This record gives sequence, structure tokens and C-alpha cells, in this order.
Amino acid sequence: MKRIAAAAALGLACATLPVVAGPAAASESVTCGNYATQGSAGPNARDYYWGNCGSTATKINVYALAYGGGIKTFYGEKCVAAGTAALLGRTTQYLVSSYTGEDTGTAC
Repeated sequence: MKRIAAAAALGLACATLPVVAGPAAASESVTCGNYATQGSAGPNARDYYWGNCGSTATKINVYALAYGGGIKTFYGEKCVAAGTAALLGRTTQYLVSSYTGEDTGTAC
């Protein structure tokens, strides 16, 4: 019984502590790095994105991948603003082709 009372008192004490909110990150709703979503062109279609969760814009290299990455072709560069996601490309058959972004570590 004493343990339950002590746990309840501790819980109430913690509940009354002030909560200090830090600065909100601009990227709270952005998925970081490479990710894909279901495309509108059919069940195997995918839209490929690269999310920047950093606090500054960054340059990425975009590559087109074929057959699971067995063939990797440079597709171009993109500047991705802080807290946003950039569309890298769209495919209709994700089993054959996809896109990926690689952070260059340089600002843009």
C-alpha cells in the first residue's frame, strides 16, 4: 500500500512540473532522406522523394536506379530547402526502376 501511495505522489509531483517548449523544428512533418509513396499510375507506381530535415538548404545528387540499383545513372542535382521534400522522380514499375538522392554536404 505504501508503494502505491508513493507512486501516486511521485506521479502527481511530476504532473505539476512546468513544461518548457523548445523551438519547433521546421521539419517535424518531413520524412528525412529517401522515401517513396504510392503513385497514381497504378499499383506498382511510385513517387520518389528526398526530405531535408536540416535547418539549411542542401544540394543533393539524384540518381536513377534500374533493377534494384544494379545500374545507377546520374540524373542531376537538386537544391532542397530546409524542412521540405523534393520530388526526385516517378516510375510506373518500382520493381524495375527507382530514384535515390545523395546529400552532397554542400549548401545551395
